[in-house]
Amino acid sequence: MAFWNRKKKRKEVEVQEHSVIEEVAQIEEKEPENSELSAPADVGDLEQDEFVSLNDQDRKRFVQECCESITEIDHQIDEAKKEYEKVTSRLTDIQRIDRIEGDERESLEEICKRIIRLTQERNQYQNRSLSITEAQIRRLDRYADTLDLEVRKMYDAETYQRAIESDLGHLEKEKKKLHKEQREIVERQNSLKDMAKVLVLLIVSLFVLFAVIYYALEVDMTYPYLGTILLAAISSTVIFAESNRNRRSVVLAGRKINKAISLLNRVKIKYINNRNVIDYNREKFHVRSAADFEKQWIEYRRAKEYERKFQENTEQLIRQQEHLLDQLRDIQISEPDLWLSQTLAIIDQREMVEIRHALNVQRGKLRERISYNEEAKQNMVARIDQVIAEYPGMKEEIIKIVKKYLTD
Repeated sequence: MAFWNRKKKRKEVEVQEHSVIEEVAQIEEKEPENSELSAPADVGDLEQDEFVSLNDQDRKRFVQECCESITEIDHQIDEAKKEYEKVTSRLTDIQRIDRIEGDERESLEEICKRIIRLTQERNQYQNRSLSITEAQIRRLDRYADTLDLEVRKMYDAETYQRAIESDLGHLEKEKKKLHKEQREIVERQNSLKDMAKVLVLLIVSLFVLFAVIYYALEVDMTYPYLGTILLAAISSTVIFAESNRNRRSVVLAGRKINKAISLLNRVKIKYINNRNVIDYNREKFHVRSAADFEKQWIEYRRAKEYERKFQENTEQLIRQQEHLLDQLRDIQISEPDLWLSQTLAIIDQREMVEIRHALNVQRGKLRERISYNEEAKQNMVARIDQVIAEYPGMKEEIIKIVKKYLTD
């Protein structure tokens, strides 16, 4: 008889499954934008700088760097989409649980109450002194197997963020310095032009003056003429040499500026992605920093060590948890194990609302991250298209570069 009842239940779940998924989709569409998430990360002055083309080699190098950036962006998008699917699956599970009614709901809530009571009793057995709360323990339970890795990742991300910020500062200063040098070279070149004009005017004036003196006084002006010619030759040589040096300096400064811009663009993408990862993990684990996360992790380990010492209570708790898992599997919950640490949410709607809100916040962060990277990718593709459009003679070479990165 139990077999037929279970079979009937599963048929009902299959019928309801499609409508549950539709409800989740509708909730996602109606989901209000959190004011903290509606705006992207404050990028400040992190907009992509315009590339200044000098020669074919620079343009090919620029396309290669764009392809490298696109590869990195695709990796970031894939990671974010995988995490997004997990969060969406958990929201779907919440909808399935909320739809349970009647005797099945009473049975489910009774099991959850027993689990909560046994858990509370076990905690009372433990004469412990911990700074971590039960809510924090329940939250960290979902990630128990990877907490040590997550703490190290957060430390690494914060260290990397400081390094990126330092690099951004140095590159911005270097770019400003190079622009200033380029302006100074242009100003020197303009000054040379003015000097050349004055010199020409002076020499012409001297020749006119010497001619007037020669015809008026019939004085021999050979040496003044020769001196003026020598002065003109020396001055012209100096001005010409200085002008050539300035032109070479302008070209060199332009190349340095392009290199600085390329590095800045890549570092800015890394800056935004890394900061989004840090913000997401802070929200995910409800911590302020890696140090705060490590403190919670240490306290969490102590709490779990205390729990390990009370096996008698644990055995009974495990049996109830197995019952709960069986019921959750019957209603097609994708990750039933997660609900072992969230039984309070099944009987307390306020707790369920908090979990749903936390998942929605996580999903908003992920959408933000995906959106930024897709926009950055489109920008990189547009830059490559722009190079092709401006320099059609390089189209085949650029396509070869792009294909190389697509096949790698």
